Amino acid sequence: MTNHKLTILKITIFFLVSQILLIIGLAGQGHFDYIRSILVTASLWLLYTFLEVRYELFMNHYVRVIVVISLLCDGYGGYYLNLYATSVIFDKILHVFGSYSFALFAYILVVQLLKYPVTRSFKFILVVSLGLSIGAFYEILEFLTDTISHPPLPSQPSLLDTDLDLIGDLIGATIAAFHATYRTFINMNF
Repeated sequence: MTNHKLTILKITIFFLVSQILLIIGLAGQGHFDYIRSILVTASLWLLYTFLEVRYELFMNHYVRVIVVISLLCDGYGGYYLNLYATSVIFDKILHVFGSYSFALFAYILVVQLLKYPVTRSFKFILVVSLGLSIGAFYEILEFLTDTISHPPLPSQPSLLDTDLDLIGDLIGATIAAFHATYRTFINMNF
């Protein structure tokens, strides 16, 4: 097993153990509605990891770790510690950090599909666009979840919350764009 695959395995095991402990903790608190979100997140991450190994994609370990941190902050901070309900700024900070991490994640996946290196200006626009697209998609998912399941604590209590989330996504995506523009994340000229 290569060092790269061993690192993937270690990070994935850490993530899974953390998610299992989080599910046990949420069940102990009686928050069975949050467990579904944790299960979806863990399943999607496992699916991605399987596809990455199967199709020999490459993901920078720094980006892998910050995406896992984003997912763990969502579950542990947002649900287990209930910071979505008790903190005014937790959700906004997580939108900035999550947009930063997922914009870099999406960028690394997308550039592997390109045949030619990209210019700095194109790279910057691409990363911001990916970050904002993911953020907007997430807001649509929050809207659909609120509309379909009517949770006691809605994900989008107001239009102001949605707008502030999107501003946080823009800030995070812009930081990611600067980072990607001046840092090479894979061993190619991307």
